[in-house]
Order: sequence, then C-alpha cells, then structure tokens
Amino acid sequence: MNDVGIQNLMDPTVLAAILDASKDGFTYTNERGYIVYNNRAYSQLTGIQDEAIQGASVYELVKQGYPISKMVLEVFEGHKSQSELIKYHADSDQVLLVTVSPVYDKSGIFRGVVGNIRDMSEIMQLEQKLEIMSLDFKREILVKEETNRELTRKINEILNLMEDYNIIGRSKAMQNLADLAMRISHVRSTVLITGESGVGKDVFCRMICRFSGLPDYIKISCSNIPEHLLESELFGYEPGAFTGANRNGKSGIFETAGDGVIFLDEIGEMPMPFQAKLLTVLQDRQYYRVGGTKALPMNARIIAATNRNLEEMVECGRFRKDLFYRLNVIPVYIPPLRERKEDILPLAEHILNRLNKENATKKGLSSELQERLLSYDWPGNIRELSNVVERLYVFSGNDNTLGTDYLPEEFFPLNDSGFSQSGTSLKSIMETYEASVLGRYLKDGRPLQSVASELGIDLSTLVRKIKRYDLPRRYKRK
Repeated sequence: MNDVGIQNLMDPTVLAAILDASKDGFTYTNERGYIVYNNRAYSQLTGIQDEAIQGASVYELVKQGYPISKMVLEVFEGHKSQSELIKYHADSDQVLLVTVSPVYDKSGIFRGVVGNIRDMSEIMQLEQKLEIMSLDFKREILVKEETNRELTRKINEILNLMEDYNIIGRSKAMQNLADLAMRISHVRSTVLITGESGVGKDVFCRMICRFSGLPDYIKISCSNIPEHLLESELFGYEPGAFTGANRNGKSGIFETAGDGVIFLDEIGEMPMPFQAKLLTVLQDRQYYRVGGTKALPMNARIIAATNRNLEEMVECGRFRKDLFYRLNVIPVYIPPLRERKEDILPLAEHILNRLNKENATKKGLSSELQERLLSYDWPGNIRELSNVVERLYVFSGNDNTLGTDYLPEEFFPLNDSGFSQSGTSLKSIMETYEASVLGRYLKDGRPLQSVASELGIDLSTLVRKIKRYDLPRRYKRK
C-alpha cells in the first residue's frame, strides 16, 4: 500500500466509515469492562440502541441477561476467543454467530475484548434445504478466523489513535467533543471554545491539531502579555521599529505559525484597541509587521478560547460584536466536570497512572476516595482534580492506596447542625451533636493531641470518632 493509502487508513473517520459500512456488527469493551464502541450493524442485528450500552459496564449487563456480555466476561477471565450461535430474539428465526476475542496493544498489554456478530440466518436456511453440509464444512463457514483477526487489527489501530490523542473520559459529552474535533480537524474555519476555567479548552485545541496531523499549536495568553507588546508578539517588527527592538527585527507568531494553528487563550481579556487590529487580520488574511510597509499573508488557523461570556461582554461594549461573529464560526462549549460525572474517575486514574509511571509506583484509589471524588462539584474542574490527585499521591508516602486523609475540608460538607445524618432516635441525635462538636474543634487548625486534651478524651478515642463520623482528618500524630 502506498503512503497515501496508509495515511487514509489511519484516519479515524475513514476507519469508522469502514466499520460502519460492514454488514457484520462489532463492539469493543475496554480493559475496565466498559463498552465504549459499537458500529451501526451491531445495533441493527441485536436491536439494542447505542445509548443503552455505550458507557455501560459489562458486569451490569450480565445481570440484565445480555448473552454477549456473559461471553465477554469469560474472555476477560481466560483471555481466549469464544464463538457461539445465539438466537437473540425468541420470536424470530434470526441466528447470530457471536465471536469474542481479546485485544492487545503493541506492547502486548491486554486492552479489552472485541465482539464480532454475523447474521447466519441465510446460511442456516440453506443448510436446511441442502442437508448435505458436513459438520466440518459448517464450522469452516462459521468460524471465519481471518475475519476476526482483521477486525481485531482495526480495533487496535483505533485504540492506538485514541491513546495517542490522549482522549480521556467516557461521558456522552466527551464522546461528542472527540467526534466534533475529528470532523472539524480538516477545515480551516475559526473555532471559539467556551467553558469554565480548567475544563480542558487547550486539550480540545490539541485534539484538533493531532486529528489533522498538524504539529502542536502555538499558544498565546491574551491576558498575560501587556497591550503594548501584544502587537509585536503577534505581528513581529522591523529593525529599529521602536526603542529596545532587536536590530535585526523579529518574526511574530502569525509568521512563525505558517499553516499551523494559533491558540488565542483568554480572548475575552484582549484589549479593545487590539481587537480591531485582530479583526482586520481575520478579514483580510494579511498583516503588517510593526514599523513595516509590506503586507504579509496570514495562513494560520485561529482557535480562540475564553471562560467569559462574550455575548454579555458585547452587550456591555467590552468586546467587539464584529470580532465575536468572526471568531464564533464553529462554537464549541466544553461542559464543567460536575455535569459529566462519568469522566471524574477515568480522569483521576489517568492522572494517577501518569504519576505512577513517572515515579515507578503502583498506587491506586481507595473506594472511599472514589466516592468523595464523585460527590464533589469540582469548581476548578480538571485542573483542580489534577492538583488534588497529585497532592494525595505525594502525601500517601509508602501506602499503595490513596485515601481521604489529606483531602481539603470542602470535600466533607457539614449541614447547619454540623453533621449530615438521618434519624430521629435519641442515639442518632446525640451522635449528630457529637459529630458537630468534633467538626468545630477540628476546624480550629490544632493538632489532634491538643483537641483530644481539651475535650478530655484520649487521642485514640478522638481518632476512632473521626473515623466513625467520617470527619476530615487533617492533622496526624507525629
């Protein structure tokens, strides 16, 4: 195959189109037991819609009686391919050949299970009519090992691409964003990414670059560069353009980027006078160096991002309406982490795996910590999650499991009475009051020994009550 053919095959959109064009159905379950992909034929053959299984745990689907999920679990345990003929619908003559096989990456690491589904109804009917097929011949037709190997190879290619692009998360919102990045990666239209601080706007920009095969973007923060330097940074300048300028002049970011991508972060902080200059560049696709008289072409693609509401800023006269419309050709909104809870644990595990790899450790997340991470609203989004996981990793010491001991106190919200606990019995009321008192003392910032002494109890008793009421244990005995 020539280079162009190989490049086209590696394009995720081409691979997805190939698999969707197949009459065979297939599904992929990742190494954690979650179904993350199925093609169109799978839904048509089984009658199961995408939203019913994508992102679902195969362990839960087994409990619901899904026959293919049971086969998948057996492959998880034995890492050996299995094939079965299944009559999926009791009121139909349709017979499906289901083959499930383990998937390994280039390093030989187990990455999940791929399932292949083929409608065997016509073959079965032909067998009944002819009644001359030998058992060995039927098996030769049914097994189709070569087909399964080719299918596994295609799945491996998609997995490697997803890993290379660092796409983490299994929420529908994240899948939609990955699909959008793929679809817009090969056009030159301007993109405006909005969302709260820390949601990963730069990650989306990087996804576009990698899907398009371009080098990584050139980023400029519009809030960190003084207004008088912004023009020279973007446009460059001619020799002697201003006092202190390089005597040989300097190329600007527009020139350095060439045909690549320029990421204008925090575009809402761009000074109004420079907004007019940027608008002219976007309209005319050319610019002038500071102190220059020769027009230079602007070939780069612009991707802008902000955590501000630009439409409100336009109404208040703090952002140019014409520039807003010029930037907002392809609007992309990235929802906050609290609106896509399904992504919290995969992201936390990804961050922890990176730390494990950097430090040659094998730490994991405790079940209690996972519950706390899922119940928190994450106002700082992914950036805050990354900081919290790294902090817990550092303070975990020699422990192989990250717990809740060093979580900030905002992860342990108290109600008006100081402790959230249901029940109206005298015992529950007393426990509620006791927890409220302990919570107030622990907020004072004193060591546990000091708190225990003032309350007139042993340190061991205080530690036991902290654990019993699940209070934040911020100070340990040294």
